[in-house]
Amino acid sequence: MNDESLLALAYRGRPATIDELATLSHLPLADARVAVTRLRARGQLGGHDGHITYVNPGDWAAETVAARAGDLRRTARDLLGEIERVVADLPRMIDHWSIGQTSADPMPVVTRHGPRASEDVWFEFGRRDAGTLDAVLPDISRFLTSPHERVTRFSEAFRRKDAVRVILPTTIAKDPVVQPLLVAFTAAGMEYRFLDDPPSWFWVDGEQLAIPFEWGEGRPTSVISVRNAALAGMISAYFASLWRRATPGVPTTEPWTPLLSLMRTGMTLDTASRQIGVNPRTGRRRVAQAMTHYGVSTLFALGMAWAADADAGVSHAP
Repeated sequence: MNDESLLALAYRGRPATIDELATLSHLPLADARVAVTRLRARGQLGGHDGHITYVNPGDWAAETVAARAGDLRRTARDLLGEIERVVADLPRMIDHWSIGQTSADPMPVVTRHGPRASEDVWFEFGRRDAGTLDAVLPDISRFLTSPHERVTRFSEAFRRKDAVRVILPTTIAKDPVVQPLLVAFTAAGMEYRFLDDPPSWFWVDGEQLAIPFEWGEGRPTSVISVRNAALAGMISAYFASLWRRATPGVPTTEPWTPLLSLMRTGMTLDTASRQIGVNPRTGRRRVAQAMTHYGVSTLFALGMAWAADADAGVSHAP
């Protein structure tokens, strides 16, 4: 039995000692001790002597990537490969962890299955009123056949987010069949970029994230969603590395641009928010982001700074 299989067995059964683990795994006690030593050295198990304690796989993954990132001798490509190796093993480890989970070590895990599981899991667990949604969609063919009601429901939800960023495969960039969908993405306030070879479908929204059962799937029908701050932070950092490599699909505009454009004509913030299809609370958050961006503290100063850039055609896209 290799270390990964032994760790999965330990997650499910939660033996408290190495003796119990040896009995559970049918391994000689000496072999079990050596394996536990290796897993402790990697940070995947804890404890001293013959006693075993357990490390949440989300926390372990986040700490491992942070440690790798701190090693400045590694190249960016090496680091990205290390992150991908850790992430690729997460679905299986999270699944095993959830089986043996107790009230003392909670990590809320849900699974969904079906042809539209990848969409449904966000609508069920993602935040629809605030925050930033980051997603990688290697296969968007299912959106081309989605019922109009479903498309409208998601578009309205995305409009209420502070920002939605999506990475798509480069192969669809000039596909005329896909162009209406990209127009719809833009109209919903989404920003998209293209990547030659997206590694897998996944998304992260605040502390909630979703990954496929099999890392690498572009259109998964079995999905795991987890709420874990450390793990979500790691996935967000991974997305950011992909986003920097991706090619912008259209000239980007900041989320506050439509609001300020309308307010420039004399509309109030609340009226302008409703005009573009977001609630006033979301509109106020976007204006606050703009104030931070321009380093101003009043709407008048913001209007002056933004108008100067708009008139000069300056873009502040990330």
